[in-house]
Amino acid sequence: MTSDTQLLAEKYIAAIELALKDLTRKEGQSRATPDRVEVVIDAAKRYMMDSKYYLDNKKDATALASISYAEGLLDALRILDFVDFTWKRASQC
Repeated sequence: MTSDTQLLAEKYIAAIELALKDLTRKEGQSRATPDRVEVVIDAAKRYMMDSKYYLDNKKDATALASISYAEGLLDALRILDFVDFTWKRASQC
């Protein structure tokens, strides 16, 4: 039986995967170096991978927390105008 938490985590994972695929970096918008922005993008990817691991190991709440961190990092980069992407849900593709 699939829990609500597991389904929500899977939905967030799919959205993060799509956002990372669609993401483009903006140049010259800030004093942040491209290397620093890349570190944050990499952290989001690692949180996504952690989330998948926890889902596979039936730790649904931890999976949801991990993918939420990834979403927050990507949102922060977008809000700060360091990257550009649009949130899409797996059902939209």
